[in-house]
Amino acid sequence: MIAMAGLSDRRVFFLGVNTGFVTEGDPDCRYVDFYRERSSSNLYCAIVGNVVVPGGYGSNRSTPTIGSSPVWGRVAAAISDAGSNPGVQLATAWKGYQGARKFLTTNGDQVLDQARSLVHQHSRADLARLTEAFRTGGTLAIGHGFRHVQIHAAHGYLLSLLVDDRLNPHAAYVRDELASLADWLRSQGIESSLRISLRTGHSAFDEEGAERAQDLLCGLPFDFIDLSSGFYNIDKRLIYPARPEILLARHLESVAVAVRHPKRSFIVSGRASANAAALPTNAHLGICRDLIANPAFLAEPHDGCRNANKCHYYSRGEDHISCVRWSGTTS
Repeated sequence: MIAMAGLSDRRVFFLGVNTGFVTEGDPDCRYVDFYRERSSSNLYCAIVGNVVVPGGYGSNRSTPTIGSSPVWGRVAAAISDAGSNPGVQLATAWKGYQGARKFLTTNGDQVLDQARSLVHQHSRADLARLTEAFRTGGTLAIGHGFRHVQIHAAHGYLLSLLVDDRLNPHAAYVRDELASLADWLRSQGIESSLRISLRTGHSAFDEEGAERAQDLLCGLPFDFIDLSSGFYNIDKRLIYPARPEILLARHLESVAVAVRHPKRSFIVSGRASANAAALPTNAHLGICRDLIANPAFLAEPHDGCRNANKCHYYSRGEDHISCVRWSGTTS
């Protein structure tokens, strides 16, 4: 039984995490076990992430790509058999992408300048091919048994640059294509979500149009808008908040977005479980690090992540996720 206060009328999502449990680009048995152990009737949906679309580019060498391998069906079945809806987060970076190892960069201006240069290299035909790759990835995921498809347009990955008018003069076209993708998923009977970053972490850039950018993306017809924050190569502290002031700012901004859009459904994360009872009625709960640390966290909400930071494997130069709390085969 779920033991967390304030969740009787909310859905709980295990949010996408790149575990690194892959062999030759496909999930391996550690990946299947990781999601099986964390799925249950207490968890509405487990979203596997960060899964690259066909022809796309991973964020690191341990990122899986959706394809025809039957292992994807085993992942979906493991989640479903344990009592949760199987979901998949589809994403892409770009050729030559390299994630920062440090949590906070000193060259945010350079990151944004490079982003503008990158998006300007994409023609309308390139953008159409990219969105079609997400549809192809969705088709493959549905065939493997996934019932929820999340589109990753956050954290400085390619879609997060392309949907933002401040970076891309053709952003409206990309948003229209994503709206069409959301409508198509609904026509297939598949639940959908869009992950966005509330902020990049570049103060001046965020002060000029962040709210408008949020509102434009919240208007797209996905079933849920998953509210994250931060660009990986600017300020990872916003993606993985731990300090009290960052956690509070993330919570307040997420609530503000949900209040501005009362007819939309949101996934709110950032260690939000402690404040679940205070969330607006249109906000559902996203959990990541607490469930990574303790697969039984929903039944033991007092016993979650202890901020040892072992799960940030890429930043530590490792090949896969780990946790000081684990024992057994996936540690």
